[in-house]
Amino acid sequence: MRTRLWLTGAAVGAALLVGGTAVTAQAASAPSETIASSATASSGRWVYDGSYSESACYSLAASYAGPAYCTPRGNKWALYIWVED
Repeated sequence: MRTRLWLTGAAVGAALLVGGTAVTAQAASAPSETIASSATASSGRWVYDGSYSESACYSLAASYAGPAYCTPRGNKWALYIWVED
């Protein structure tokens, strides 16, 4: 009985580990690549919105209604937003 419980626990743990790895790999992909490919289908341009701390830039990009991304610029982070023409 103990062996069966141990094997079941090991299988569940392995499944969670593999599932967690897949989620981490997806989260690690660059959001700007996805945004850039979807935004180029429509007419518009990337506009520099300002320089912020890294956390502030990502927070603003996440709260923007359209595509936006952050990129290092000196010791700050530049926020770029997609503006439709």
